[in-house]
Amino acid sequence: MTASPIYAALGLSRNPFPPTPDAGSYFFTPRLEEDFAEIVHCIEARKGFVLLTGEVGLGKSTLVRRLLDTLQGKNCHSALILNTFLQDSALLSAIQADFGLAPSATLEQGLARLTDFLVAGHQAGDINLLVIDDAQNLSVESLELVRLLCNLETGQEKLLQILLVGQPELEQTLARPELRQLKSRIVKHARLSALHKDEVARYFDFRVNAAGAEGRLSLEPAAAQVLYRATQGNLRRIHLVLDRCLYGLASARASVVTGALVQRAVADLPALEGESASDAAAPVSRRRKAWILAGLLAGTTATVAVASLGLAPQRQAIAPGAHAVAQGALLPTPAESAPARAAPGAAQAPASAASADPVSPRRACQRRLEGLAAPGEVVHVQRVPEGISDTLKLLPGLCRFAEGNEAWVAWVGRDDARSIVAAQQVTRQVQARLKSAGLLDARERDDGFLVRERQRRLHAFSNSTVWPPPANPTS
Repeated sequence: MTASPIYAALGLSRNPFPPTPDAGSYFFTPRLEEDFAEIVHCIEARKGFVLLTGEVGLGKSTLVRRLLDTLQGKNCHSALILNTFLQDSALLSAIQADFGLAPSATLEQGLARLTDFLVAGHQAGDINLLVIDDAQNLSVESLELVRLLCNLETGQEKLLQILLVGQPELEQTLARPELRQLKSRIVKHARLSALHKDEVARYFDFRVNAAGAEGRLSLEPAAAQVLYRATQGNLRRIHLVLDRCLYGLASARASVVTGALVQRAVADLPALEGESASDAAAPVSRRRKAWILAGLLAGTTATVAVASLGLAPQRQAIAPGAHAVAQGALLPTPAESAPARAAPGAAQAPASAASADPVSPRRACQRRLEGLAAPGEVVHVQRVPEGISDTLKLLPGLCRFAEGNEAWVAWVGRDDARSIVAAQQVTRQVQARLKSAGLLDARERDDGFLVRERQRRLHAFSNSTVWPPPANPTS
């Protein structure tokens, strides 16, 4: 198979982060390797019923494919059921068909025919394995059929080995009193978990090298941290982000995945924010966290994540009556479009509304944003240092206002400020390093804001071998 030009430009023979299960390059963590070995043992020892559960995107289907590959050549005949919306007799017919049996007219005839097939296979030394994926969709009646199949056994061994694979809801279903007999037959329950923080970088190296990178591609430690925070170790999400990052590497002819590149990839993937399908269709400016700016500011290897709002914001829940924003961009009000003069961009309510019902600038801003909020979003409110408010990009979901001599900003977003806090921490580290190099006044407070003058100093320093700091540097 010919590699895509994108991957070929990076020296890869194929996509190391495909959206479909890839059992050929399976990454084993110690706990997963142990579970996998136990599952294989239970099947080869004909112990009967094994349960595999895990959240969406943790690699259940990939593990199943790896399992079937491992059992191939060991006299194992398998039936893999993917369509679990088939129930009762239709499910039994699908099982028969996957084992190569002719369909039966009734459930009783189907069970008898399947039993004869399994007995003959056992006498021949074969292992017959039934795998039902997405088993959380099975009805109680269909799970009762699975229990009947579990009862097919000789004196010491089960005739049919069964692997039920599903999301955690399957555990809740099996906990029902009417299914306690089936649950009691489980000999092994493996629960898949996400990658740990220290496994993300090793996973990247394993996947790209298996695709032919041979050490040419790398993931910065800071990028691994950003990736883990954005994905929480979920393999499907990791693949989505890193596949997007490979496009960035190819276009820049680079070989190092940086934290800034990961942040840009995450911003382009609304699925990582838990948005609904209707949200995903909204304009990009609505989907991205407009208050976070990721950039390469410190030379070839150092990556600095800069937040124009660097503090953990105050949050106010959207009122129950707030409605979802319609598809399409909503234009800012004339008050927002006008440049700020006396006050730093104070948001104003429409003139007619102000005369009928005077409200504070904060409340006027908040009311407008509540009208833009989708379900599950909140209004974030944050005071910003002097000189920063005017630099904020005006977007439909962001407005500015003033209270006394202080500038404030509010925006609509999900109730998650982790990215902002992380960016602020990085920016504080940058400030501290600039101070230690004599580029900033040591008396300055490490406030977590990389304002224009500080950005200028950092950029100039990263692009020159000698920096003559001024006699009395100021911010």
